[in-house]
Amino acid sequence: MSYEVYGPYLPVIMLITFVALFLWVASPKNSKKYDEAAQAPFADEEGEQPPKQDSDANNGRNDK
Repeated sequence: MSYEVYGPYLPVIMLITFVALFLWVASPKNSKKYDEAAQAPFADEEGEQPPKQDSDANNGRNDK
């Protein structure tokens, strides 16, 4: 079995895969999960402090 045998079927397989993935992502039962994931960068977690900067981390740039 080589490309000559399976080659003509590859575009059909890729099209079916694309349509199946599109339908899976666009299905209404997954919309809540995707909406929560879309809002994750904007979530404000309480108690989270910005990282403390080490005095050596600025490499002397603030010593002017």
